[in-house]
Amino acid sequence: MSSPEDLAEKFGELPDEVMVELHNMLRIYNIDAEELFFKWEEYCLKMGEDIKLNLKNITAFKDDAREQFEIEMRAKSKSAQAPAARGAQRAAKNTGDVFNMLDGLTPATPRSSAHSAAKLKFEKAGYETPLAERTSKLAVGSSPVGPGPTFKTPGPLASVPFRNRPDPGKVMEIYNPNIEIPQLPLPGYPGYQSRVQFAALINSQNFQYKPMYQKLTTGSQVLDDRIEEYAAMIQEEHKIENDEFCNPASKLPEEVVVVGRIATDAMDSQKRSNEASLLLEASRGGGNGARVRLDLSSLKGYAFYPGMTVALRAINPTGDKLIVKSVLDPPTYFSAGSKPEAMEEELRKLSAGNFNVFIAAGPYTTDDNLDFEGLAELVDKIVEAEPDVVFLSGPFIDAEHPKVKLGDFPIDMNNFSGYVLEDLFKEKITSQLHRITKSMVILIPSTRDAVSKHVSFPQDRFQRKLLGLRPDIQLLTNPCMVSLNEIQFGISSADILFHLNMQEIKATGKGIEMNTFNRLANYVISSSNFYPLFPPPEASQVGYTTPIDLQWMRLCDFPESIKPDVLILPSKLPGAVKVVNGVVTINPGFMSTTRTAGTYAFMSIEPPTKVLQEENVSSPDDDFTLKHRIYNRARVEIRRI
Repeated sequence: MSSPEDLAEKFGELPDEVMVELHNMLRIYNIDAEELFFKWEEYCLKMGEDIKLNLKNITAFKDDAREQFEIEMRAKSKSAQAPAARGAQRAAKNTGDVFNMLDGLTPATPRSSAHSAAKLKFEKAGYETPLAERTSKLAVGSSPVGPGPTFKTPGPLASVPFRNRPDPGKVMEIYNPNIEIPQLPLPGYPGYQSRVQFAALINSQNFQYKPMYQKLTTGSQVLDDRIEEYAAMIQEEHKIENDEFCNPASKLPEEVVVVGRIATDAMDSQKRSNEASLLLEASRGGGNGARVRLDLSSLKGYAFYPGMTVALRAINPTGDKLIVKSVLDPPTYFSAGSKPEAMEEELRKLSAGNFNVFIAAGPYTTDDNLDFEGLAELVDKIVEAEPDVVFLSGPFIDAEHPKVKLGDFPIDMNNFSGYVLEDLFKEKITSQLHRITKSMVILIPSTRDAVSKHVSFPQDRFQRKLLGLRPDIQLLTNPCMVSLNEIQFGISSADILFHLNMQEIKATGKGIEMNTFNRLANYVISSSNFYPLFPPPEASQVGYTTPIDLQWMRLCDFPESIKPDVLILPSKLPGAVKVVNGVVTINPGFMSTTRTAGTYAFMSIEPPTKVLQEENVSSPDDDFTLKHRIYNRARVEIRRI
């Protein structure tokens, strides 16, 4: 790639902003300064006038160059599919030249076809843009031979300008409206240091594994162990005798209990699974890993998803179809609790007022720009309100963003560290986070974060030094569970609610939760796992790939199978807050959609005064704990930014 000196030699002395744009074009199209100068002269001739090299004209030049690039890509994609018509011509066995003097230059010379292909490839390499080939594959996301006939390079979308966003500040949903929000900042607010005691409940060292380096045997063992452990919990929960458990694939004329994992044999990833595609897969110990088809006609209602571990009462008269009579309720998991002295310490810490939390999830900017106006607005509100804690989950620099895919953003060469995307993070994200000084900031990455070294789920933390983050900013794994004073928060940036919604197979009926959000969230809570779905949905279903490291999925289990007080599950689905299975479950929504600004969540939790007054705290039992009952103490609002 040409240097700034080469650009100055061709274009002359230019303002810094113009020079940055020209250098950006060199990098995007992988050309040198001379070729870019020729393209500029061609553009001037096309416009039919003498154009000055200012920022406005360079921007128009970039748009024209991108349009030409799209035309070239479409032409190449059509030519790549055209040879079928040409192949209909009948070729002679020996149409080469006498003594092969033309060295394979005639189009139908069989002897030199391989040589011609190699020569053509060599000649193309001199002028074809390597980056264009890579970006076209990224845009299509499938075919390794190049883009299809309908391919169009992602360009600016017709987004709503941030200043024209609909209903800024509007409260979309409120939970516990009877709890009053204190005046923020709290009078005499000392800062989070004296009010918040932080503790991670997941060992982050376990997440430092080598990503996407898994063995099939280890992954299958994880699935097997989950079935066996579930069977043991079901046996204890429902007091079932050992001889009642049977192999689901054997002939079972009488009703027995079978335990396994829901699977599907639907082959077309473009379509959702259905009742006819459902199978039950047994563990290797409980049924040699056999799969048997499910007959759900006897059930009044059901709700399943691939990867769901279930216990069924069923019969199998022929050995090839399991007729399900009923589904056993999943095991009961305990809610978090604390000793009375810990609750009293919590009350002392919150003497100034409620415990206040902001919760937001990426993407943080629309698809037509990298201005991060929504994040800047949110930080303005945080600086003004001074909450105790701020949860921010990724993606921050979204690998699916059109401008990030194409590298279509300027680079500050004066502060260039050699890491383009990390510099963009520091410029757009770090600079905003460093404005927050009186609140604890917690960052959770996403597998779509282009600045994360860890590309699979479960996911390790961000790298602090590379992103220029302050030491007091808490960097957590994805997923994670933390204790803030006595309150336990669980959070995952994987969009499990949307993924479950795409894969769920259900029939409404007796005992089936009708509210979609409650039903999807309960899948997570009842499985005691942040991502119980397996396999994850295809890119054709949700628009992106979710790389799962199956052998490490035990890191997604709730610690000690204890339900968190607050479960944060950001999703593409509309923002919502519900109490599900005793857990305050929050979907803050995304801060930005592809076209317009989105939503975030605000939470205000009362001190545990009533909990201490109403419970018997004088119990002599050393194991006595008080339930936190956050669902009675918290007000949550889903707000538009």
